[in-house]
Amino acid sequence: MITEAVLLRRAEPLVFDPLADEIDDAPAVWNGPHVGKRLAEAMQTLRALPMPSVAGYGGAWPPYRYEFEDLVAQKEQGELEQTQRLQNRVRVLPSLLDISRMEIAICWPARYLVEHPDLIVAVNALSLAHAMERDAGWVAARRGGYADSWLRNHDQGCDIIAWRLRNELVPVF
Repeated sequence: MITEAVLLRRAEPLVFDPLADEIDDAPAVWNGPHVGKRLAEAMQTLRALPMPSVAGYGGAWPPYRYEFEDLVAQKEQGELEQTQRLQNRVRVLPSLLDISRMEIAICWPARYLVEHPDLIVAVNALSLAHAMERDAGWVAARRGGYADSWLRNHDQGCDIIAWRLRNELVPVF
């Protein structure tokens, strides 16, 4: 008995990149909320980069040297575990993909909102706040004004950026 094999072709080739960090549900075209998400991710990545201290010089030594007597005193006061947690914390650095996306997205407000400096400030302030898991109320408390105004300006700025990205045919990531 001979069976026939049928080959079906896809309209688009299936592309799988095993080096990609995450599978993301990006929209087909840029929209305001997605731009805001990418800007917040860019701020998170920027905050995660190791930064040197003042004038580019950082100390190679730990901030404090613990002697045996110090450790015994901390053990008696119940602070030894906290000290050990601070000494043993691990800082996870951003991936190359995250840094590349950050470099692309971080300049969008200055590039696309040059005619609207108030929107630049709102987009950057709220993107940083979202990266720190804060909201518009936190921005309003720190910078003054109303949370609704900050949020409205942020959303308007992200919509303008998305519109400009669509016009320039920038691929969605």
